[in-house]
Amino acid sequence: MTPLSSYMILSAIVFVTGVVGVLIRRNIIMILLSIELMLNATNINFVA
Repeated sequence: MTPLSSYMILSAIVFVTGVVGVLIRRNIIMILLSIELMLNATNINFVA
C-alpha cells in the first residue's frame, strides 16, 4: 500500500498548481480548469 503522506503530497502539488493557475491566467476557461484541479486535489484528500 502507498503511505498516506504520498497522497497528501500529491494533493498539495495539484492544489498549488490550481491556485497558481487561477492567479496567473486571464482566460476564463483556463481559470475554470484550474478550479477543477483544486477540486480534484480535494477529492484526492477525501479518498485517501
